[in-house]
Amino acid sequence: MTQVLHNTPLLTDPAAILIEGCLRQDSQSQEQLYRFCYPDMIKICFRYAGDMDGAGLIFNNAMLRVFRHLKQYKHEGKLMAWIKTIVVNCCIDYARERSRFRSNQSLDEGEEEQSIPPDVLDRVSAREIQQLIRELPRATATVFNLYIYEGFTHRQISESLGIAEGTSKWHVNEGRRLLKESLRVFINH
Repeated sequence: MTQVLHNTPLLTDPAAILIEGCLRQDSQSQEQLYRFCYPDMIKICFRYAGDMDGAGLIFNNAMLRVFRHLKQYKHEGKLMAWIKTIVVNCCIDYARERSRFRSNQSLDEGEEEQSIPPDVLDRVSAREIQQLIRELPRATATVFNLYIYEGFTHRQISESLGIAEGTSKWHVNEGRRLLKESLRVFINH
């Protein structure tokens, strides 16, 4: 006999069963969800923190938010997408607390937008690129990650971080410029 609890779908779906356990404050269900999310979500946290201590702090805060707000999950989309949204918001909070975003930076009229030649990216591993992004100044890396990895628009970044859209554009361009400079080694080979 299948039953319906708390307006969840029929409890034959493993995710629904896990969610129901978490809603009942079952520590084993919470641990399973935590462990299930960890591999993918810690990578996101690491992009913004730059070190495992900071990434762990972000992830733990995000999972606390997930458990606290799980009853608001509507079962209308993918659970991991909902959790990723919370993780990214925690990353933004972390960056806002630790980075100084100067709001007076913007691309000058006529300033060339930086680009990285596509053939260079063929010679560089994803791990090497991620390392170079971690070496960017913290504020620039945060904006760059939100724009490139999360697909935020400059307006969304502006609203999330409390900076001007022009400042967001400047950080993305500066990130590209610095990455291009760092990738010069690969360009010349």
